[in-house]
Amino acid sequence: MSLSYLEDNERFYVCDINNKQIAEMTFTRIGQNQATINHTYIAPDYRGQGIAEKLLDLVVKKLQQENRKIIPICSFAIKKLNKQN
Repeated sequence: MSLSYLEDNERFYVCDINNKQIAEMTFTRIGQNQATINHTYIAPDYRGQGIAEKLLDLVVKKLQQENRKIIPICSFAIKKLNKQN
């Protein structure tokens, strides 16, 4: 399965081979040094394939490059990021 991981304004999203959006993770920059991860969605047919984990990796890497403290708000990000600490 060929999926495209793309970046837009304060979100990363995934499109399938037909260019249909099937997943997204959004974040919000706060001030100069913080950001929240506030939403994760994966279409039902694509759940359980590691897509959300890859989106989280992309968002975290982006925000770390900007030297931002990450505040997870969405339940998926809270669960995954708290497991790493």
